[in-house]
Amino acid sequence: MQQISFPLRLAVAAVFVTAALGVEAQSVMQPGGWEMHAKISAQDPTTGETKTLSESTMKQCLSAAFLDKDPYLTPGIDKDKMVQRGATCSLADEKRDASTASWRMACKLADGTLIDMTINNFVSKETLQSDIRQVVDKGGKKVQMQIAMNSKFVGACTKDMPQL
Repeated sequence: MQQISFPLRLAVAAVFVTAALGVEAQSVMQPGGWEMHAKISAQDPTTGETKTLSESTMKQCLSAAFLDKDPYLTPGIDKDKMVQRGATCSLADEKRDASTASWRMACKLADGTLIDMTINNFVSKETLQSDIRQVVDKGGKKVQMQIAMNSKFVGACTKDMPQL
């Protein structure tokens, strides 16, 4: 049996590590057209009754470049959006694995409103499920809200789909 030289072993190892990192860096989700259905509900603090405030469905084109940034599995992706609106936010309880992520985010908006939320996301090649539960405190009045988003891959992007 022929011995493999150290430089050759190092080069082979580097190829395997690079290949493994390339796989890890790829998005879990399939690039292309996605149909996203969102439902926003609120609980009446007086009666405890839950009421649907809005439901919407939209289609969006998710590019490979956008998905490679892992937006649905990156804790705090929403923090940047909130900060751009003048909020001060903190993150806690960040958990992530190959297809799920969860975290807690607390924000104080410019008008003094406090929002405490937990975010749970699950992604696969052709599905995205996101559950966001919020407690909104505006001037001492608290409301519990839930945003449920269920999305599915629908194929190639079309011209009418906004692109991310």
